[in-house]
Amino acid sequence: MGALIIGSNAFAFTDMNGKQDSINNHIGKDKWTILEIWESSCSACRSHMPEMVEFDGKLKNARIIGVTLDGVRGIEDAEDFIAEYDMKFTNLVTNYVEMNIWMEQSIGESLQGTPTFILFDPEGKLVAAQPGIVAISSLEKFITQNSGQETAQVVDTTK
Repeated sequence: MGALIIGSNAFAFTDMNGKQDSINNHIGKDKWTILEIWESSCSACRSHMPEMVEFDGKLKNARIIGVTLDGVRGIEDAEDFIAEYDMKFTNLVTNYVEMNIWMEQSIGESLQGTPTFILFDPEGKLVAAQPGIVAISSLEKFITQNSGQETAQVVDTTK
């Protein structure tokens, strides 16, 4: 039997409507990308998500992309989680196996659990990967310190 070769576009990632998508479609593009891998049954994800939602859109040059590991079978749980926390940022759907394969091939690390944060610079280069909760203040400080003055402005959310 021959070897099965899986190309980088063959990963089983979809948007919340079931349309095939890719993490690579969302990283780079002149913005810092914070990839948060979560699951609706993860208590640490639940405790941390309000901070992520509050942070979303705070920096003009940063975006959050969520990846739920609830998979297609758990899509209703993922949708309920997104509604419960009023998550406005893009969320992709996959499962543990596909996420682990993507991580091993794309960043050279295995998935250790949820939440996991992966940070890409505006050119789409990997900057950091961290399992567990990451303080939003640390993300904001790092992005601001490593950005140009004009692109690191904090968005005024009081208007």
